Amino acid sequence: MAIPRVNSMGMRETVNLGISDDEKIWHFRSAWNVAALNCLDARYQPILDAYSSYIKDYARPLKRVNDRIDADYRREYRARRAAIQARESQMTMVYNYFALPPARSDFCRTALGISQQYLASEQVDPEAFALANFTAFEGPFERFFKAYEEYERESAAWDARYGERYGASQPGYVAVRNARRDRLPQPGQDPTLLTAQPLQESTVRDPESGASIPVVPVDETRASIPVVQPIPNDAGADDTPQA
Repeated sequence: MAIPRVNSMGMRETVNLGISDDEKIWHFRSAWNVAALNCLDARYQPILDAYSSYIKDYARPLKRVNDRIDADYRREYRARRAAIQARESQMTMVYNYFALPPARSDFCRTALGISQQYLASEQVDPEAFALANFTAFEGPFERFFKAYEEYERESAAWDARYGERYGASQPGYVAVRNARRDRLPQPGQDPTLLTAQPLQESTVRDPESGASIPVVPVDETRASIPVVQPIPNDAGADDTPQA
């Protein structure tokens, strides 16, 4: 998996880096939109309620933000069609960023907190609310990126210590997972070989920006963690790895 790198300034180079306040507002709206589409458990109903209210009650100020962003693209790309294509491409990347499945649970919890805050407020400044909560929507992804980078470090350390004896950790896990994904257990085989099918991704169209919004079903009640440290036969050895 490609993780956005941290640059020399200590900032992670994602679609949210170096953007204007108007773009932050629109990316915030986009993230909330993704949450409303993808956080479908009953406990997340406030997300849909709050997002629907936000875009309805503040349609005019949000349209002004959208129009200013469109104007910026037209100034940069001159030709109207080129500007539209550039913005659609950018916004599709934004939506895909916020739809990252491994961060889904944390993302939905974060969106729920923002939504409950919004619903508890009698009135908000839509732009100020978006800017104040923009970094909150970045949090689940930064936490996932850091956790994945830590996994990569631990995997590399395991390979350095045990790889020669047992083989590399991650490539083996991927190979086994992919082999199991596409076949059902045969009579007499271990029934645990029956694994989830690949995610079925669909999209909807954002009427404002024209971007494709990914809708990716994720079962939050299940998690798969590979065992990458096998138990050797000589259990009495000094450097005995543990399962």
